[in-house]
Amino acid sequence: MVSSVRWDRWVLPPAVSAAAFAVLSVSPPIASSTASVYRLESLGDPSAGSPWLLRARISAESVATPSLRLTSPDATVESIASLRDRGGWFRALVPASASELRLHLRDASGVHRLRAAVGPRRSLSAAPRVDERVLVVEGTLVPELAGEVIVRPSGSSVALLPVTDQVAIDPPRRSVDECGLASFSVRVSGLGAPVSMSTSGPSGERRDELRLPLVPDGIAVRDEGDSVRLRATSPGSIAHLVAGDASGPTWWSAAELAADGDEGNARVPLPPGALWITASRSGDLSEPVSPLLRPSWAPCVATPLGQRLSRGRLAPPVLPGLRVLWDGPSEGAERTRQQVQRARALCVGGLAVSVALEVLLLLGAGLTSGPSSLRALTGDRRDRLGILAAGISTLLLMGVALALAVGIRAP
Repeated sequence: MVSSVRWDRWVLPPAVSAAAFAVLSVSPPIASSTASVYRLESLGDPSAGSPWLLRARISAESVATPSLRLTSPDATVESIASLRDRGGWFRALVPASASELRLHLRDASGVHRLRAAVGPRRSLSAAPRVDERVLVVEGTLVPELAGEVIVRPSGSSVALLPVTDQVAIDPPRRSVDECGLASFSVRVSGLGAPVSMSTSGPSGERRDELRLPLVPDGIAVRDEGDSVRLRATSPGSIAHLVAGDASGPTWWSAAELAADGDEGNARVPLPPGALWITASRSGDLSEPVSPLLRPSWAPCVATPLGQRLSRGRLAPPVLPGLRVLWDGPSEGAERTRQQVQRARALCVGGLAVSVALEVLLLLGAGLTSGPSSLRALTGDRRDRLGILAAGISTLLLMGVALALAVGIRAP
């Protein structure tokens, strides 16, 4: 009976290691890691000889303001804008002979090297036609913001009348100028802007039912020549802009709308040669708004309204889709998942070895059959065998702990 008691204490180390590995295999001590807080996006794919617009957006929480630098050994990368806690906007000038473009994104987590294939220049889809009888100077009306509307009626005077009490128009009636144009100030407090346009002329009176363009929670864009004035009802929000020419998008940026009373506004300089502009409150560029567009009819510059229309921008094409080139938070989540899998494999292996050692001690030494069936071993040999089992369990725990530490620190 004394011999069985002396054997029992050597059974404990493998049992303890088996329990420890079982707990670690269920919940490995791996903390979530973040490769980078940035998500690198592009507006479409790179084309030979064309600007390629890139954006590094902060898509994860960061304790401090992260650093950012985007370069390429194959092209010139220009930094256009940088917003704190938002990210940076860039433009890469793709060489005409390039077939592949390499990008180096440097931040606090290191240097991330990316590659993108360069394809031929793609044609753009034309923008949908707009109703040129009514043109909004700011591109669209925004609830609770006053906007200016220019109309081109068929008579000598025109009345723009609200259909609901949620639309206020001032003045209700105007005479047209020498260019056949008239302007009204419109303010909408609801989610729709139905109006009735009544014109009077030599041929009599005509009434048309119209619905003015309105984007709830949108942005008003006023063209000021070398810059645009942005207004919205949410101070502190971010406005995203894209500009370009006949070849497609050539520039983009973003601006924070500073508080100005109950409104938010910002003035953004435009690049030279921009033929069209579009802006959006959304980072995915949904519901884009363009400032006053140049109408298709022959320009008339005899009046201030006609001169303003003649300086209007072209209608923007349908923008290419946003493409995610690299996602730092997703990369960090994938790295964490792989580390957890490796840690679980190590712990399961340690659990298997510990269970096997425990079984050998119990069955091989005959401890399950009672004292009378114990093998004829001397006490010294039993002690050496027990110490060996305890040593194997301890070294196994230390080895797995070391492997876990190496795996956690590995990239």
